[in-house]
Amino acid sequence: MNTNAVIRLMSLMSMWMWTGQGQTFQPQLTPNDFQAKITSNTVILKQPYCIFDQTCNGCEIWLVAALSSIKMSLEIKVRVRYIFFFLKSTTTFDAQVNSSAPYVLNLSPYPAAFNPSSRNFFVTKVGPLASFPCSQSSNDFYFIVGAEGNCGGTNCNGILPNGSIVSFKYLLIDVNNQTIVNMSNWSPNITLLTFQNPQTINDGLSARSGAMVVITTILSVAAALLLLLFFIMLCIVCCGRKEGKPISGVSQTVMSSIRIPRYDTHLKDQVHPYDNPAYESEVKNYSTSDTLPKSGIQTQKL
Repeated sequence: MNTNAVIRLMSLMSMWMWTGQGQTFQPQLTPNDFQAKITSNTVILKQPYCIFDQTCNGCEIWLVAALSSIKMSLEIKVRVRYIFFFLKSTTTFDAQVNSSAPYVLNLSPYPAAFNPSSRNFFVTKVGPLASFPCSQSSNDFYFIVGAEGNCGGTNCNGILPNGSIVSFKYLLIDVNNQTIVNMSNWSPNITLLTFQNPQTINDGLSARSGAMVVITTILSVAAALLLLLFFIMLCIVCCGRKEGKPISGVSQTVMSSIRIPRYDTHLKDQVHPYDNPAYESEVKNYSTSDTLPKSGIQTQKL
């Protein structure tokens, strides 16, 4: 076996030994029934309660958000320090590798984390380890990746590339000696939603479900029937008004109600007597004298 083969074998064994030190926990989507667990640039994860069992004063939990295509590269960059330390390599790749907290936290600053020439990942703080004990574990707590939008801080919680495939992992960092104490496994690949051009959306009948077509048809027929009934009622009301007969003799009845047979008109200069032509004696309203009221009979006798 040549020297190169031995070196490769020892490198793989070193990587495997450190891989075994990681926690088996994988970041998961929140189990809450949210309508937007995954959007075009954000993801809602379950908070890391009870995933690191170390007793570490001053340790903090950080989240790595990376494109799935480079998560293996990031895994090697974080862990390869031990390999190259053993091999005493001085390659360019070794110069970029350091597992100390400041280097990892500043390795890929967010504002340019997903540029074409960048490393396509960023690290953001979740909280102190003491804030996530097992006794307070609950599905009601969640962490929104991308909650700070287009932020400008090195480790801010910025949005993810639209429509990308991302993975996440939690890091346990001891801020006292600036080292990575432990880390979780990578989450499964999560595909973000992709924006669709409105011009490409098919809004014809072929793109609609059968139930939607049936409901639309029923509502259209019901609306047409209501409109028809309204039109019929309107016609009935209008025609009924046209066929109505005017009340005859209103003016005559009103004039007959004046029970004054004769009166004088008072003008400024002259006074003229005036006979009321509309006045009718009560006697004329009866066919016989037997039906006349007593007051009318007495009047006639007088």
